[in-house]
Amino acid sequence: MYKLLFFLHKIDDDNLQQHFNDVTAVLLRKITGNDVHIATVENNLLLDEKYSHYCEISASSQSEMNKLMNSKAGKELNKDLMDFHSNITVITINYSRDN
Repeated sequence: MYKLLFFLHKIDDDNLQQHFNDVTAVLLRKITGNDVHIATVENNLLLDEKYSHYCEISASSQSEMNKLMNSKAGKELNKDLMDFHSNITVITINYSRDN
């Protein structure tokens, strides 16, 4: 299994939260064809960067995720993240047994 985790930085800006909900999550839904739930980050005391919200997508493998991210919606997401990247942290998780 391969996952992309998206963490929205904690900033007092309603427009960023709206963008995360209306653009980022919508594009993730288009990429996967599944519902993407947004969660509230309640506690991350040990991290310097604070986060307010989180969502994730998953695929069966890295190559499957690459296919999804090279779709039309995946390319739109990458384009959007070029402007939005300073407000979001993306973490890649690989559950492959090859490690």
